Amino acid sequence: MEILEIAKEFFTKSVIEKIADKIGEDVPVVQTAMNAILPSVLGGIMEKGSTANGIEQLISIFNKNDEESMLKTFSKGAGETKQLDNLIYSGFTMLQSIFGKKIEKVEDVVSEESGISKMGASVLLNIAAPVLMSLIGKQFKTSGMGNSGLVNLLMSQKDAVKASLPAGLLTFSNFSGLGDYRGAGTSSGKHVQQVDYNEKSDQSGMPGWLPWLAGALLLIAGIWMFKTCEDKKKSTLATTHVEMDSLAGGISEIADSVASKVGTGIDALGDFFKRKLPNGIELDIPELGVENKLIKFIEDPSTPVDVTTWFNFDRINFETGSAKLSSESMEQTANIAEILKAFPNVSVKIGGYTDNTGDDLINQKLSQSRAEQVKDAIVSQGVKAERVEAEGYGKEHPVATNDTEEGRAQNRRIAIRVVKK
Repeated sequence: MEILEIAKEFFTKSVIEKIADKIGEDVPVVQTAMNAILPSVLGGIMEKGSTANGIEQLISIFNKNDEESMLKTFSKGAGETKQLDNLIYSGFTMLQSIFGKKIEKVEDVVSEESGISKMGASVLLNIAAPVLMSLIGKQFKTSGMGNSGLVNLLMSQKDAVKASLPAGLLTFSNFSGLGDYRGAGTSSGKHVQQVDYNEKSDQSGMPGWLPWLAGALLLIAGIWMFKTCEDKKKSTLATTHVEMDSLAGGISEIADSVASKVGTGIDALGDFFKRKLPNGIELDIPELGVENKLIKFIEDPSTPVDVTTWFNFDRINFETGSAKLSSESMEQTANIAEILKAFPNVSVKIGGYTDNTGDDLINQKLSQSRAEQVKDAIVSQGVKAERVEAEGYGKEHPVATNDTEEGRAQNRRIAIRVVKK
């Protein structure tokens, strides 16, 4: 079975054109990038399957999902937006499982060697991974092969993958040793990037990827941002509702004019103005932004600290397909850090939330990672770590219905609560 050749059949001229239109790239560039991405992802799957533990994890994925249904849906949809979005969502978790933190290296190499943007490379990787995994999973299930059969299938792809790999990946993650099954361990001195999620998940294997991971890091929104926003003040408005803590039994909303304008952009936050802090530092912040709300709450002696009063970040964004903060987000986290330094008695908690789409365990982990990323960004500005807590709540405590995209967008958020002032 030539996995690469079969996978290429799914990416017809029509599909490539629709992907190119979606990410704002030229068709020839997307085709060249996809020709590099398919062997790169398959090589990563082979590396995963080069150990006994990795094979068990791959089989765990296959047993949890309906690969044939996904492939039929994608083929029938011929790359329609819904099918592409489904693949992008599911591909995020898959790529983290296959490459871990080294996925950025793959994106860089593909981008450099094909001429596609790094954002475009990320999107294509997220689309290609579920197609390849579904092809392999379908063959595994329908043929009745066992663990050794799966090993043989993967290792037999060695020549085809090596012949197609981008030059920059030939020595990456031991790709030079593709096709060598190492059994229970790794070969001398050569370590395969294993699943980052294993350290934090249960022992049932890698998390399922085909309920989609729409979690707080919406790749589609990232694409939209990439194509339409150049001004840092055009970054996505996460939401302006108020959340509840896990200890709270209800939601206490802080009424303001922004609440009815969720998703309309930076303009909904009002005019930017200079806000002087008690230590003399001046912040350039929007009138209805989280910074101004936080300062007012801290300075108002009539508003006691409680577990229900949360303020949503409104200019926080994450890099596509990860929990890493975008460069534009650093302005707001720096502002929060300055506020905490100006009010040294204040301690806060960062909360991360997702909608209800996808695997609950993965959603919780993603929300935790994002909350911790925001905390780390604040602490890196000189705030003591003990003054900033971080907790991910996953799909818990929705502030809107999950039955609509607008509602789900409101539920995907990062918020801050004062725990001491």
